[in-house]
Amino acid sequence: MRKKWLIILVLTIIFLFFWSAYLQAYKFEMEFIKSEFEMAIGIYPLGEDYLQLIHANMMEMIKIAPYSFLSESQFFVYVDRNPKRQLVMLCFYINNGKRVKIIGADKISTGNPNRKGYFITPIGFFENTTENFGYRALGTKNDKGWRGLGAKGSRIWDFGWQKTLNQKNEERIIRLLLHATDPDFGEKRLGQTDSKGCIRTSARMNKFLDYFGILDKEYENQNGIKKIAYLLRNDRKPINFAGKYLVVGDSINHFVLQ
Repeated sequence: MRKKWLIILVLTIIFLFFWSAYLQAYKFEMEFIKSEFEMAIGIYPLGEDYLQLIHANMMEMIKIAPYSFLSESQFFVYVDRNPKRQLVMLCFYINNGKRVKIIGADKISTGNPNRKGYFITPIGFFENTTENFGYRALGTKNDKGWRGLGAKGSRIWDFGWQKTLNQKNEERIIRLLLHATDPDFGEKRLGQTDSKGCIRTSARMNKFLDYFGILDKEYENQNGIKKIAYLLRNDRKPINFAGKYLVVGDSINHFVLQ
């Protein structure tokens, strides 16, 4: 009997040791990424009232989160499609207690449903998987001189075909992408609804997500495959708690899941 309790005690000590190491690991990485984010992107003041709205929206979103999101502590990208905000936030989900930490924020543009042929960016959890293989911008200009997907080499994350709505509230299907915008014309328009339904980021945000592999968990797990190795940056610095989720919410309509 005494031997049995001794074994239990030893196993408990081992478990607590590794659990403590795990907690320290993700706390260290959060602090590291926060520091890197502030140097690369800057500090965007959010304000207490807005943070409360975001928290309420995230708690509603977590109710519909897939198990693969809830089961692991991981980084993720949150987009607030609220027309008055238009922000992207780098966040960390802590599965112990279902908590979310906001690392930093930057301006983006989501869909403008008030323009013909444009659509509202859909709400939900969207996975960056190798089934919808990402790619890089060619830097090609359209007839108006715009490089719609950003400068050459900018990363494009493809989240597949998704249901959304047009200006008449009719259901439509769009290809949901997360990508940079034209550095000369598009960047100064960030912070307002402006896209056809995709999510436009600044070049610096695009580079940050790409360099640290924030959403590349599945890609890094298969980086021995030639086309995946070709897509990922050679100079990247992949993090340990990378995720794969883009989460789109709405701080002004956080009970509307469409």
